[in-house]
Amino acid sequence: METLAQDLTPEEQFQARIDADIRIEPKDWMPEAYRKTLIRQISQHAHSELVGMLPEGNWITRAPSLKRKSILLAKVQDEAGHGLYLY
Repeated sequence: METLAQDLTPEEQFQARIDADIRIEPKDWMPEAYRKTLIRQISQHAHSELVGMLPEGNWITRAPSLKRKSILLAKVQDEAGHGLYLY
């Protein structure tokens, strides 16, 4: 099996790992176009997390009680944390 893996190009080895449902870690080799697309998708996800907190943030000052304000603050903080983690 090792000889077979040595005969494959890096792209073919990468695709074989994908096909075998083997986890690909960030520091693993991957084709540059794949890495670029993946970074773009993760960036879009992070951006959507940050944009998702904006409408809820507008309601914090309008919340009818302190309990509701704290709930909204927790939701906004949660969304911001997700975005920060992804960036």
